[in-house]
Amino acid sequence: MNIRELEGRLEFLENRVKAQEKELMTLKDIEAIKKLQKAYGYYVEHMMYQEIVDCFSDSPDVVLNWLEGQWLGKEGVKKYFAFMQKAPPTFQHQVMQIAGIVDIELDGKTASGRWYAFGGIFFPLPEGMRRSFVTGIYENRYIKEDGVWKILSIKWVIPYAVSMPGEWRMPEDVNRPYLAGQWRGPAPDVPIDSKDMRYVTGYIFPFHYKHPVTGRPTSEDEKNARLKEMKQGTSG
Repeated sequence: MNIRELEGRLEFLENRVKAQEKELMTLKDIEAIKKLQKAYGYYVEHMMYQEIVDCFSDSPDVVLNWLEGQWLGKEGVKKYFAFMQKAPPTFQHQVMQIAGIVDIELDGKTASGRWYAFGGIFFPLPEGMRRSFVTGIYENRYIKEDGVWKILSIKWVIPYAVSMPGEWRMPEDVNRPYLAGQWRGPAPDVPIDSKDMRYVTGYIFPFHYKHPVTGRPTSEDEKNARLKEMKQGTSG
């Protein structure tokens, strides 16, 4: 192999390595966006205001395009979710982020994603529990700022929702037989704890990860403490 052939071979290998590095970065970006979107869904379930707001870019191009209207910029996001935060801690709005398709733009700094959101809404009202299933579709835009992916815009539609007239079993209902000692299986090594917050409607199961944008611990402990205080006040 002469020098020219060797140089050509080296150039080919260098280009191949660069292409593989780009492919690897694209895959990493897609996974980062998927984690961001799924984390957003967990935070929305309990209307965790600060964690939701932190998912969004600071760009003036931020848009929440809901069925109720549009909220613009980071301030618009804050305004909308500050209103939603007024829901009681027992409110749960489960929206599973599923069937995600993410495409990274050629610039490597912006992306688009489409998701189904499916789940249930449990909203305690004075006249009783409002219950429904809802399905939605997100068409989202994302932007990479300082190496971190953030939500740039959300466009949302609800193809269908179903109100549920029957009785729904909340955590207190599901766990009541166990708390009453009606378990007929093998005895546990550690007895059931009647103060376990997993048996309480609105409890946020602690996250194993920090916020994907801020890197900070999330506020479930604070919200769970508020729920516990509310429950103690009710029982008292």
